Amino acid sequence: MLLIAIDRRIVSPLQQRTMRFLLTSTLVAATSLALNAQYGSFDASAVRSAKAAGLVVVLDAGDSPYNQTIMNAVKSEWKFNTASMDFVTVAELGTQPISPEKCYLLKTAKVDPVKFEGTFLTLVQGWKMKKGESLQAKNNAFTSIPSEQELAFLLIDPKAINEGSMAPMLMLYIKHMQDYLKLVETGKITDKATADRTYAGRTRLVRDTRLDLAKDHLDKSLPDEGAVKAQYTAPMRIVTLADVANTVKNQDRATTVSDVVMTGDYKTKHCFKRLFNAGTGELMYLADDAALYGKKEGFIEVDLKNIERAR
Repeated sequence: MLLIAIDRRIVSPLQQRTMRFLLTSTLVAATSLALNAQYGSFDASAVRSAKAAGLVVVLDAGDSPYNQTIMNAVKSEWKFNTASMDFVTVAELGTQPISPEKCYLLKTAKVDPVKFEGTFLTLVQGWKMKKGESLQAKNNAFTSIPSEQELAFLLIDPKAINEGSMAPMLMLYIKHMQDYLKLVETGKITDKATADRTYAGRTRLVRDTRLDLAKDHLDKSLPDEGAVKAQYTAPMRIVTLADVANTVKNQDRATTVSDVVMTGDYKTKHCFKRLFNAGTGELMYLADDAALYGKKEGFIEVDLKNIERAR
């Protein structure tokens, strides 16, 4: 915890208020940074350097829908760095040193300040490991990756991918990550503020497509199509998760699809909401809410109003 001692004998009341404001702003910024569900490095030179590296895709131990889909997706859609491409399992990676000449597409697990955990699809720049340094992993996600080595990351739902029907979303995810890297490399994203503005600037374009909202991605406050259309008047459908997956498989650029990831449990639950173009993988909208005690568990009226009114 960050602590600042204020000596009231030598600091004026105005200075005291200013220092308290700065302290509060610092803590809020730190919390917001920890809650980021996507982004990564803002260093254009690091991204450019990584383009010359080979790619290592890290697979789950054993067989899984994740493995097959991520292999197919990378083989067909990965264009960021193609000097070489290798596939290894989590266990195999643990037996070999990390190479500074390689980038690693793998899953990481992170815990935020209020102790709820998320799993991220992460592109990592390799580094020279110190003597005795080793990689730690649980549930096929690494917990010991240095944050400064992360080039791009995106919150995902491994259960929906491996046990549900949402494995095709991996195709969108890797397209999004490459789009993010391009925006950083070209200087359009230089920090979190420019990243937020970039994605907010795309939201109005959702209305030029058909918006497919999965029923499972809607909060219970939006029980049917009538409730949605009362807030959103552009073309839209309420569909099943399988419909979303099929639209992504078909790479339909004329459709925007919903994506929701929940973290935490009943008293610490958090809802992360995204919209992606089903063909390009571009992130078109993002928002998150504390979903405490069964509330705000998906897209809510505010989200629809934000998309409807975006300029």
